[in-house]
Amino acid sequence: CCILALLGIGVVSVFLPGIVYFYADGMPDLTRPVPIIITLYVALAVAAAVVILLMRLLHVVRADRVFTPISSRLVEAIAWLVIAEGFVFAVLGLLDIQIAFGVFFVAVTMGLCLMVVRTVLKDAAALKEENDGTI
Repeated sequence: CCILALLGIGVVSVFLPGIVYFYADGMPDLTRPVPIIITLYVALAVAAAVVILLMRLLHVVRADRVFTPISSRLVEAIAWLVIAEGFVFAVLGLLDIQIAFGVFFVAVTMGLCLMVVRTVLKDAAALKEENDGTI
């Protein structure tokens, strides 16, 4: 699943300029396609980093190390990247694509929810470590 996502990101990155110029032809008020392309490439790079971290997190889960500090650090890194992705889309919203502001709000909300999950995992790891030390 994650491999397919990375392949999809790769395919989109190859055809991205053509896609943007195709839509720019139908939107006469879209006057700056090059900054939009650059911003979308940044968004694809952040998305690829999230997918790679998700693959690492899945590996940790499969190894039955869910409630460990590494899992909480991975979730925290994913959360920060999702929030960063939101800000990339905020920049895209400033570049004449107003719907990107909706993506900004959703991404920041998801990132904050992931921060809550990270805190829960961190507390669970501390409880597990404490209970492992008792007989």
